[in-house]
Formats: sequence, C-alpha cells, structure tokens
Amino acid sequence: MKKNFKLLSEYPLVFIFAALCVCMLAGYIVLPQKDFSEMENRFLQKRPSVTADSLLDGSFMESFETYTNEQIPLRDMFVKMKAVFATYTGATENDGIARGDDSYLFDKVCATNDKLHKNISAIRSFAKNTDRDIYVAIAPTSTWINAGRLPAGMPVLDEAGASNELTDALKDIPNAHMIYLYETLDAHKDEQLYYRTDHHWTTLGAGYAYEAICEKMNLEKQDITQYEKHVADDFLGTHYAKYKGIFVVPDSIEYYDVPIKALELEKQTVDNLIDEEKLKGYDKYAAFMYGNDGKYTVRADKHLGRDLIILKDSYANCLIPYLVMNYDNITVLDLRYFAGNVSDVLAKESSADVLLMYNWTFVNDDNHFYKMGK
Repeated sequence: MKKNFKLLSEYPLVFIFAALCVCMLAGYIVLPQKDFSEMENRFLQKRPSVTADSLLDGSFMESFETYTNEQIPLRDMFVKMKAVFATYTGATENDGIARGDDSYLFDKVCATNDKLHKNISAIRSFAKNTDRDIYVAIAPTSTWINAGRLPAGMPVLDEAGASNELTDALKDIPNAHMIYLYETLDAHKDEQLYYRTDHHWTTLGAGYAYEAICEKMNLEKQDITQYEKHVADDFLGTHYAKYKGIFVVPDSIEYYDVPIKALELEKQTVDNLIDEEKLKGYDKYAAFMYGNDGKYTVRADKHLGRDLIILKDSYANCLIPYLVMNYDNITVLDLRYFAGNVSDVLAKESSADVLLMYNWTFVNDDNHFYKMGK
C-alpha cells in the first residue's frame, strides 16, 4: 500500500491521466448518445455498427473516430473552452468562421470550385430547355455586402466574377432573365441586411430583394408592414454554431403575420407561414416556412390569377412571405430534398411564373443542381 502511495506521489500526472481515461470510457458506456447538438446546430455521429464490409473498407474506423470525437462526455464544455481560449489568445477565427467589426461573423469561403461551373451550366440548361420565362435571382452573401466589416486581409469568394459568368451563360437565352440584387442591397448596406451570427439575410434584406424582383417580374409591390409584426430575440445562427466564441451579440428575427389559406408541407398542412415552436429553440431561422421540405405549396387564394414556382435554398424562406402577397399559389422546390421530377411540376403548373432564388455560397458548394434536368 505504501508503495502505491509512493508511486502516486511521484507520478501524479500519470494517475490523473489514467483516471480521466477511465472516466471518459465510463461516460461513453453509461451516458446516452446525443442525436443533435443544439450549440453546434447539427446532427452528431452515432455509435457505428461493426460489419465485415465496414472493417475491410476502413469506413468503420473512420466513423468510429468521428463518433468518439462527437460523443465525448462534456463535449459542449470542451468545444466552448476551445473557442474562448482562441478568443483570449487574440485569434479572430475559430472553425472557419472569422469575427469582424460590429460583432459580425463571416464564413471563410475563399475560392470558387468545380461545382460552381457545373451548377451554372445546369441553370443554363434548365433555362434553355424550358419554354417559358425563367427569372434567376442570386443573392450576395453577408461577406460581400459587409466587406467593410471584415477582418483585415480576409480572403473572399469572387462573387462578382461568378455573377458575370452566370450572366454570360444566360445572355443568349431570350427567356432567361437575371435579377441583379447586388446594387439593390449595396445601396442599403448601412442597414442590417444580414444577421450578425447567421449566413442568411434578414427580413429587411429579403424585403429589398423583393422590391427588385417585383420590378423585374412586373409585380405590383405590396407593403408587408400592413400586417402585424413580431420579434424573436436571442437568435444565435449558423455562423455562431461553428464559432462558439465570446463577445458575440445575439440577433433578433422579425416576421409578419401575412395571411394564407394553407401551407401544404410534406407531412402536415398548417394555416400560417411561421413555425412559432421553432422560435423557442436554437435554430430560430427554421421557423420560416417550417424549415426546408423538398416540396411544399403555399395557398393564398387571393384570386389574382397568377401562380409561382420557386426553386430555392433557405434564403428564399423569409422572402416567400413577401411573394405571397402577389400570388394565389406558390410551389416551392428545394432540390436537396426533392425526390420528384422538376419537369413534372412545370408541366402540371404550365402557366406559373418560375423563379430561381439562391445565394452564391450555395451555388458554389451544392451538388443538387443537376436535378433541374430531371
């Protein structure tokens, strides 16, 4: 016994390390696995099953390594400690997110990739092979509009070059119409057009985009402020979910009670555009349009004689309440989750306007634009 105490006194760090290892192992065994990290706003790797194939091709070890990293006991505390340490050591970046002026967080997307050119080609093919007017609106990112708030020397995606490439790809197609949002938003860049902690534009930013869309698509601009306004506070968005540092100012989400007859989602039908339950949780932006179903329809039934089809990413979610004021029905397709054929939707709604509404980071990164040809 005395010998054991002597070893403990001589090598305390070894015993402390061993005790931590035992506690961690016990935590993996005893504690329940987490499906979702509220703080990081993403799903976590569950314990992988052992199969002969996964052992042979190495996928088991890869999944198991991710599992041990993401299910480690007290993970949230360790993640937060890392972010705080980075801040106090003078770093302006954590997990690919940089902190700029006025508490804005920015995603470091530095360069275009091959997907951008493929996606531009897919948009061109879609417009060329569709016998009706196609309107294309690509939103600038917060990084571009808020360039004056970026950390010094931070590289950014060449959105202007990408915009020119898309314009050139569509210029010989008579039924393809670009809706330029850069000048529209840049004229209001001193206002909060984007959330500080999230990659999406605000309801105000989407409102200015709505005005440009109305002008190009020959819609009569409506005033959304005629409806009751609501504010949800303490919103920490997608950028904060990665950054997780301190000295960050939470955002507020504004929305309006635009009346509809029904919102027909994939698993339910509701009579409003905002999922107020999500406003009580972490991912408050998902309250708009109840998130991102593959296909859903907004029934406004205003008897205006005009319908709309939108192919979109999540930027469109807070824009749709504006467009509801101009259309009887809006069919929304998110190609990330849509398993049907776009051509069937177009054929079924042959008289509807068609709008593509994306942001440049999405066009640069996403790999589902090929579905436009289906």
